[in-house]
Amino acid sequence: MNKKVITLALVLLIAMSGAFAAPLLINNTAVSNVTATLKATVGDYLDHGFIESSSPGVYAATKTIENAFTTDPVFTYGYKTNMDVVTTPIKFEMSVGDFILQSNTDIRIKIGDVMVGTTSPDPTSGVYTLLTSAQSGLQGHAIVTIKPMKAVGVDHLDYDISDDDSILDTLQYVNDDAAPGEYISTVTISVATMS
Repeated sequence: MNKKVITLALVLLIAMSGAFAAPLLINNTAVSNVTATLKATVGDYLDHGFIESSSPGVYAATKTIENAFTTDPVFTYGYKTNMDVVTTPIKFEMSVGDFILQSNTDIRIKIGDVMVGTTSPDPTSGVYTLLTSAQSGLQGHAIVTIKPMKAVGVDHLDYDISDDDSILDTLQYVNDDAAPGEYISTVTISVATMS
């Protein structure tokens, strides 16, 4: 019985190949060579964050700058993408909060100015535009300087502090006799597509 099965299999194998093989038909057309096409897709990516000069290709999600009253704090924020920024441009915006004394949150030091690069841009509703892909393309960065207020006057949002008696009691300045302790200003970065 085994010899018959082997013989039948051998006859089928010969019939399927060589002179007895039927041509491969695709859409009723004989094809002698068949190829397979593999398709791969690379997805969109957007890397962004705070950049350290010691590791320029790394984008960090957080940044802490110590002694922000001794020297005005400076940081670099940047991005890299492979997205179609012509069709869908991207905008990176930033808001900056007052320096708030952590042991008494009623006490604060206002922000005197915000520099993006070498300019002091006007914020829109308290928000600064740091970067746009329409200007920078697939990769860009901005150097930002935050300057705490050192005396009474106009803050970075163009608000005249000297006219507001309600906050003058709790407002302090870096060069005057500010209460000792840890002050924190929060910088918030948002990313959005431009319409």
